[in-house]
Amino acid sequence: MVTQKYLPKIGVIVNSIKAFSEQGKRISEKKLFSLYNELKKEKVISPNSIYYQNRVFGPYEINEILDKFISNQVDVIIIFNSAFPNGHIFTTVASNPYLSKIPIIITADLEPDLGDNEWTTNAWCGCIMNNYVAKQLNRYVRLLGGDIGSKEYKRELKMLLNVYRTISLLRKEFIGRFGDAPGGFHSATGNQISYLDKFGIRVDTVDLTAVMNTYKTGIAKGYLGEIKFTENNVKSTMRKMMQNRKISIDTKYIEDGARLYHSFKAIIEANGYTSAVFRCWPEIQSEIIPMTACLSITWLMTEQVVSSAGCESDWPTSVTQSIGYYLTGRPTACLDFVNYTGANEIIQLGHCGVGIAGCMADNEAITEHSVCRVSGIKMGPSLIGQFEYGPKTGINLIQTKEGKFKMLVFVGENDKKTDKKMLYSGCDIRVKEYKKLNELIIEHGFSHHLAVAMSDISKELKELCDYYGIEYITV
Repeated sequence: MVTQKYLPKIGVIVNSIKAFSEQGKRISEKKLFSLYNELKKEKVISPNSIYYQNRVFGPYEINEILDKFISNQVDVIIIFNSAFPNGHIFTTVASNPYLSKIPIIITADLEPDLGDNEWTTNAWCGCIMNNYVAKQLNRYVRLLGGDIGSKEYKRELKMLLNVYRTISLLRKEFIGRFGDAPGGFHSATGNQISYLDKFGIRVDTVDLTAVMNTYKTGIAKGYLGEIKFTENNVKSTMRKMMQNRKISIDTKYIEDGARLYHSFKAIIEANGYTSAVFRCWPEIQSEIIPMTACLSITWLMTEQVVSSAGCESDWPTSVTQSIGYYLTGRPTACLDFVNYTGANEIIQLGHCGVGIAGCMADNEAITEHSVCRVSGIKMGPSLIGQFEYGPKTGINLIQTKEGKFKMLVFVGENDKKTDKKMLYSGCDIRVKEYKKLNELIIEHGFSHHLAVAMSDISKELKELCDYYGIEYITV
């Protein structure tokens, strides 16, 4: 139940005292209202967003507006100071208990030049005044200044709205955890209550016996009722999986992978999960389920059944995958650091066989599971190859033993020259500060799993960390 098309619902308040230039206020207000309509037309914000055009002066008239914001469940509040504001407007918004976790943007236009050398609005001074109060209250706000009519302002605002949209979607995340993590994978087992408190994320565990039963019967039952799939569904998916790909494995494994995909999908849809992680071994890859789950997992991301799908039941990493997905609109990979990161500028990131169809370079193939193959066992299916060439963002989110969240973010780029030609699902990227990256991983105790997004979203991740109060660590 992916909600990628969700548009953030914003609430806009116009605030100023009665002094200063009426003409100056109207010029700035017209620019913001025009931008608001552009964002609706471009489907950046929800058509059900609320723009309260009348200027608000006192703390009592704001309460009626806030009630509308609460009943309409806005995702972002924009306080626009068209001139120096009444100081109680911001404090009334910031202290409202029902809006305590809603991001606030405080913004103002440049001083309008009316050609008379008069002091027109003093709006930005009011933003600084509001920001002082926000810091004292420990209330998150984001100040946004500049020429409201400029491309730069619009670009920055759209970036922020994308981040806040992601924050809203994370509150709706319901992770289906198919089995616990294998023994020793301690970083794959986080504090669920801490993640619930920080992000609003819930985790639900499904036993592998339920997967086996659905695999055999084609029926899944869950919170939302019953979901079925047929042999025709399996055959159709199998053909789609094989289309335009190199095949170097018995197609029986691909058919099994298609059936396992439909088993996962049925359980996910029957329960309303938005993302999923899988205990992909040792039960799977054994006589119990003699195949690998790699292709089935990747197909859930390919078909956007889920916002993320992770390996080894690592649900904390699936959170970072979902963040990457919501920020970029594209699946985000779950990978390992597979070689010594301090050796050279080519950082090798990879996994056994969970490439993502549609996100790979031209060497994409369905073949044996890479770890099984080097052990002398032919078992699959897995999707291997180098992830598509271009900028990448590595994201690693951990919680320390004291309960503090930290996020490691680094940006690199892969191309034909960085490709190490390894027979895994790989993303071999060039990172200039590779020695520092290695030091940061070790110093802070980051996990061996990370999420890799298909573009540079480092700026968005910094904004996201600022909102959550997460320590942002980068090279």
